[in-house]
Amino acid sequence: MLKAFLAGGLIAIVGQAFHDMYSIWFHMNEAEAIRWMNGTLIVCAALCTPTRLYRRFTQIAGAGMIVPMMSLANIWSATALEYRNEGAAEHMFFVGGSIIVTLVVASYVAALFL
Repeated sequence: MLKAFLAGGLIAIVGQAFHDMYSIWFHMNEAEAIRWMNGTLIVCAALCTPTRLYRRFTQIAGAGMIVPMMSLANIWSATALEYRNEGAAEHMFFVGGSIIVTLVVASYVAALFL
């Protein structure tokens, strides 16, 4: 449990560092810096998938690596690699579709109460 807490915290620290870097170095406003930070974390997760680094981090950190945007990028990248000869796109959305539906429904329910 401590490893998951530390890994999730480390991801948050890295995300904050990217956010600050984009805000300070590139003079982006808050919304732009957040978008670029999210995109950077997604690309990092997608690049760590084929080299099996994401799997190693997950084995060490456990649930701390289940950050929604990074795990979705990992799922889509792993599915694309697995089905690269059979039509990767349809399999990517078949696997990730349930996650997207869950996120949309949860967002709708949360918006009802805010």
